[in-house]
Amino acid sequence: LRVVSTADASLVQAIDDPHLRSGERAAFRFARFGRGTGNVLAGGSRVPAQQVLYTVLNSRGRAGGAYVVQWNTEGWQRIGTRFTGHSAITTFALSPSGRLLAFATASLQIGICDAHSLKVLMRVPAAHGFAITALAFDKDDRHLVSGSADETCQVFVLPEQWPTPVDLVLEFGQQHLQAIAVLLVLLLAVILAVAMR
Repeated sequence: LRVVSTADASLVQAIDDPHLRSGERAAFRFARFGRGTGNVLAGGSRVPAQQVLYTVLNSRGRAGGAYVVQWNTEGWQRIGTRFTGHSAITTFALSPSGRLLAFATASLQIGICDAHSLKVLMRVPAAHGFAITALAFDKDDRHLVSGSADETCQVFVLPEQWPTPVDLVLEFGQQHLQAIAVLLVLLLAVILAVAMR
């Protein structure tokens, strides 16, 4: 990967031998500079979003695997890595606000990540019938458009606010309240039976 100055075409940074933390060799597939406001938390420090370079690394090993990697462009340190799955990433997009990343895989899945934490927020399995070749967000981060070699396009409506882990736990609890109540009653019965012995 070569980062070149647009002012004078001089080499700013070169990363010649990309590898995963395990030491396995990988190949760069995409690179996008961060944008928007906010900070990426990296090892206890905050890195301005515009100072981050996002790259996609597809493993060259037998096991496969794809990763999204964050780089701090001030010192060119790797500050974040997210395993996205065992299937290679075929296309990649950063939203105009810089808050969301989207990726598509060779297994025809689309994923959306929080750009700052790299947490996967949503996955769409079997999004197309053939290789996904293009992804783009609208200007408000409310829609994601995908294009495929199967000559189709899809438009995904994205939530205004993504659920937090607490929201997911509460939703699960509401959906499974009866089963949770039965489990608690059984657990209480076991505890009482053991205490009475």
